[in-house]
Amino acid sequence: MDLRALLGLKALDDVRSALFVGPHPDDNEVGAGGTMAKLVAKGCRVVSVTVTDGRHGALGEVDPAHLAHRRQEELEAACTVLGIQEHIAFGFEDLGSYTEVDVVEKLVPVLLDIRPEVVVTVDPWTPYEAHPDHIKTGRAVAECAIRLASLKVSQALPAYVPPMFAFYASAYPNAAVDVTDHWHSKIRAIEAHESQFATPEWPALKAYFDFQAREAAKRFLDDAGGSRLAEAFKVLSPRQLHFFPDAIRS
Repeated sequence: MDLRALLGLKALDDVRSALFVGPHPDDNEVGAGGTMAKLVAKGCRVVSVTVTDGRHGALGEVDPAHLAHRRQEELEAACTVLGIQEHIAFGFEDLGSYTEVDVVEKLVPVLLDIRPEVVVTVDPWTPYEAHPDHIKTGRAVAECAIRLASLKVSQALPAYVPPMFAFYASAYPNAAVDVTDHWHSKIRAIEAHESQFATPEWPALKAYFDFQAREAAKRFLDDAGGSRLAEAFKVLSPRQLHFFPDAIRS
């Protein structure tokens, strides 16, 4: 049974508007930079949201306020590479005491304003995901589906609930986007985050990202030759985010 077809879920690269919600300034680029670049190239409205300021995303003697400023500049450079013109910063402190509900309350008005066809974020249910910013962000995005589908949020008609959610960095992907033609833009956007990736680890990380993309293409694009590159996602409808134990297998 093709449950996604029954639920009316589109291909992720066939939408006209998309909201990408990342916990930190580099997460959207790492998880979905190729998809973002592809959607922009197709004329889709792409809006990027960053939940935290990234001020604690480094080792050693670094002034947090200075790092937060630098990471904002790096994010702006990455958005330019991808062609993204709309970015929203919620400004919560990296590893701060903000709650999932705080993120929901910031995000709901954005969703009602933009009304995207898909909301993309990090998968908070990936096994061994230990970063609280990732967990809070991903779960907050999912909770928005429940809130918007209830009387909890006052809405004028026509009421809006995002029809599709896509989670990157998922252990249970069920779809992928062919980003072969936009892979270079993704890598350039990641490299714009110099405070995070201008390190001795970068060549190994870059090779790992390439490996992931080729494996996703083999699995979802039937690319046995390994010539294509893809980004994998767990794509779910709002219905699958509530009382749906088979979501992990769908």
